[in-house]
Amino acid sequence: MQLFFRQTLILVWKDVLIDLKRKDNLLSMILFAILTLLVFQFAMGEEPEMFQIALPGVIWIVFLMSGVLGLGKSFVQEMETGCMGGLLLAPVDRSVLFLGKMLANTLFLLFTQLLFIPLCLFFFEIEVRNWLELLMVLFFGTVGFSSLGTLLTAMTSTLRGKEMLLPILIFPLMVPSLLCVVRLTDFLFFGAHSEEVWSWWKLLLGFDVVLFTLSLLGFEFIVEE
Repeated sequence: MQLFFRQTLILVWKDVLIDLKRKDNLLSMILFAILTLLVFQFAMGEEPEMFQIALPGVIWIVFLMSGVLGLGKSFVQEMETGCMGGLLLAPVDRSVLFLGKMLANTLFLLFTQLLFIPLCLFFFEIEVRNWLELLMVLFFGTVGFSSLGTLLTAMTSTLRGKEMLLPILIFPLMVPSLLCVVRLTDFLFFGAHSEEVWSWWKLLLGFDVVLFTLSLLGFEFIVEE
């Protein structure tokens, strides 16, 4: 068990160092998120109240779109450098490879969110009701997306037209999780739907467990193919 955790941490640290060295992935995601948010705001017209009501949904849609961009780039650089082939030849359990990649993706996506969401709160003058609960929503929303995204990125990384296949596959499957995090974020921003909060939490946690389990089990078959 100790060897399992050690190997996982080594893989996570490898990906973290790569992301720190190559800042283009992070910068492109942040720039894409900000520009997309501005486009949504412009499309709403001169009605700031309408845009603020839609802001929780807009934030998570922007995150999914920029997250797909980041996940795609992370696997492409692994394939181009031959790193993924070397990892598959190493005497390491496939679950270690999945956990290492998934946790590294989760940390990277959380870091971009922690840069992006405070900007939204500052520009639109939103007071969060509970910061700890907001961090929990960000974490559990990201874990499900990262688990499914890691599996689907590995599945499509060697296919032609992978840039189009990944969003086509991941967006419909993330709809239940997206509904949960939007409702919970709406409550933390504006206090709406307070009576439904616990129901959305249970659905989000259950969906994360299902996504993580299926992705972990399916990863071994994907990489063997």
